[in-house]
Amino acid sequence: MNPLSVPIIIWNRTMHLFQERRRIAAHDAAFKSVRKEYERAKKNGMPHYERMYNVGLYVLLLDYDIATLKNDALFAIREKKRNYVARQLAVLLYESSHDIPELLGKEFRASLKTLPLTDEDWKEFNEITKQLNAFKEEHQSILNRIRNYVGAHRDKNAGRQIEILESIELLEIMNMAGNFYIPIRSLISFMTKVTLMMGKLNVIIKHMPPKGFES
Repeated sequence: MNPLSVPIIIWNRTMHLFQERRRIAAHDAAFKSVRKEYERAKKNGMPHYERMYNVGLYVLLLDYDIATLKNDALFAIREKKRNYVARQLAVLLYESSHDIPELLGKEFRASLKTLPLTDEDWKEFNEITKQLNAFKEEHQSILNRIRNYVGAHRDKNAGRQIEILESIELLEIMNMAGNFYIPIRSLISFMTKVTLMMGKLNVIIKHMPPKGFES
């Protein structure tokens, strides 16, 4: 490492820590709010609200996990630690790239149709699902291999595990995570819009159960 680059690295990492502290605080506030509404919808027998808030919670949890692993990657110095972070991130990308399209499937679309979404909103949503499916198709082969051999340890061939483990490049997986985060960021924005729409009185009344609404 070039000694002249050390102050720059220290400065960048320090700034990252300050930014991360603010991001975590905002994330925690959003998570608590959405979870509260999810529990209330579940308690009141509001299946469409419950389903939509569930997607919101999933995306927030995923956002936190990806950011945490990216943070670990930034501060990982030893090669073994960098490799460990890379394969954990690869497993997360594999699982979530399969789970999210399922969560955004037929039932979720049915719930969205109960909201006053515009044609532009639907266009935005369809583009997000298109990008998510494209990512899964492009990267599932390599992510599946990492997941099965060195992530979930499903294969008992230790020699093969080591071979694949040594082939993993953190930068490559980080680039994949960056590509995956593009539709995820769009989905977070879309779900924020959906959540605000669900908070409008005329929409709530439409979904209110016959027994009334319990806080």
